[in-house]
Amino acid sequence: MNAPEPSSSDSFGYFVAAVLGVAVLLGICFVQYNAKVDQQRQAAVERWLLCSQMERVASVASVRGVRLSANCRTLSEQDHK
Repeated sequence: MNAPEPSSSDSFGYFVAAVLGVAVLLGICFVQYNAKVDQQRQAAVERWLLCSQMERVASVASVRGVRLSANCRTLSEQDHK
């Protein structure tokens, strides 16, 4: 005996299931990417704050007035790219 041929409604159901599966996978990828970018952004802010604190401490403690502003400015520029 011959196997029954799939109807067009079965094909459409498979198509919809495939599209939903791809959409879910893309959604998961975007969420993971966004979380990674957020972590990098937070780390950059922490580095910049630490640099600013170090600059303030160095300027108060130093007689020569060591300036770290160029380094902090570089960090700030890298974070905004």
